Amino acid sequence: MKIKFKNLIIILIASLAFFEACTADFEEINTSPNSATVVPGTNVLGRALLSSSYALFSERLDVYYAGSYAGHTAAIGAGDYEYRVGINNNIWRGIFDSMAYAIETMQLGNEEDNSNLSAAALTLKAYMAHKATDMWGKIPYSEAFKLQEEVIYPKYDTEEEVYIQILNELKMAADMFNSSGEDLGAGDFLFNGDIEKWKKFCNSIRLRVAIRMSSADENAAKATIADVLNNPSKYPILSSNEDNAYFWWPGTPPDIEPWYARMGADDGNKTDQYRTNNTLISVLLSNNDPRLPIYADKNKYGQYKGYKFGPTQLSDTLNNGNNVSHIGDRFGNNPAGFSPFMNSAEVFFLKAEAYERNLISGGNAKEAYEMGITMSLHENGIDDEAISNYLKESEVAWNSGTSSNLEKIYLQKWISLFKQSVEAWAEERRTDVPLILDISRDYADSHNRPPLRMPYPDSEKSLNTSFPKDVVETDIFWGTQLWWDKRQNIN
Repeated sequence: MKIKFKNLIIILIASLAFFEACTADFEEINTSPNSATVVPGTNVLGRALLSSSYALFSERLDVYYAGSYAGHTAAIGAGDYEYRVGINNNIWRGIFDSMAYAIETMQLGNEEDNSNLSAAALTLKAYMAHKATDMWGKIPYSEAFKLQEEVIYPKYDTEEEVYIQILNELKMAADMFNSSGEDLGAGDFLFNGDIEKWKKFCNSIRLRVAIRMSSADENAAKATIADVLNNPSKYPILSSNEDNAYFWWPGTPPDIEPWYARMGADDGNKTDQYRTNNTLISVLLSNNDPRLPIYADKNKYGQYKGYKFGPTQLSDTLNNGNNVSHIGDRFGNNPAGFSPFMNSAEVFFLKAEAYERNLISGGNAKEAYEMGITMSLHENGIDDEAISNYLKESEVAWNSGTSSNLEKIYLQKWISLFKQSVEAWAEERRTDVPLILDISRDYADSHNRPPLRMPYPDSEKSLNTSFPKDVVETDIFWGTQLWWDKRQNIN
């Protein structure tokens, strides 16, 4: 399968002459004397998935930026909230490029009478739009991707408007999927043509979006939650680790998992500056979490230590390369590793929160919570006995310890999102769990939380005349809180 995957990517890149410049020889070979060259929709779906994986799970965004903001990872020796104009422009461009490929796939799916292809592409587009608005806030969406209609400067929609559009698109996609319909073809690198898993992924995203917005628009959130959870046969969701929406990389150049491409060390001699964060390591240690040796390596002294942000972080003797734990092999040292779009553990935590907060009735919050933990630990190779013992830990067990059950749900969900840094960062901003007060030295004197948002790219500010002037950017990363971020006294 991995060899096949590699060949598919090579074929895919070649076939994208539809979008990009190509050599005269290629055009001569592939141009019919009677008709224009046509690229199969499945090829463009593959390109959309590949672009999405690179955009979200590259080491720069997933480890250095969002990983640090989420309290999962850090870059020792720097440890700052870095801002580079070119990189920031590229992150924005990469995410919107992936949505453009998804839209092209939808159009080709319609031309090919393949509703499943269009539904998968619409699901991916909505998924990436959700990431974009949660990173920046207002984004061009309803008028974006309409250059052919001469929309050169698309307006910025509010976060609420984007959320409603996303939910509508996901509902539309969920109703379009047909398990006995057309095949998705070789470009489905996410589920290998399994329509049922695409349906589960689509509906699980609906739950994710609804929970995220639940403190900002509870009625709309409740409506979506009820629509999904009250109709399990029509709207199935991720329910086992076999359903996980993971993009598995072939593992041979140039198609290598992005974290490995930066920090991989086949001989075990890891030296890269990307390491684990003190917030994550402290949480795992405090609860005797069996995922600790999976998430992190012991340092050179046989201990687990994370990088601690703060005013004195560069002079802190515990923040050096010998003391700070590297990222574990499962996540950062496998060339054929995975980029996690979504896992079943998160879906159980979404259900647990919905039940615990009475966003829907009839469910068992404790059962869903414990299933979320079980899914996460099983995924990381933890056996049943260790899982049973972990569920008895004071601050893990339901109705135990000093933290509320809802706080337990939030914390366990955050832990399970390791390597999904943009998502973990969004959850930390929404819930303040775990409470992160260790701010990078660059900003520790003026801010009491990690960044609230990604800075808008300079390219948008200078080129799009519709750029919203009411957005406040303080010290690049702070200013206007996002629509669903209801925390008080945050700066």
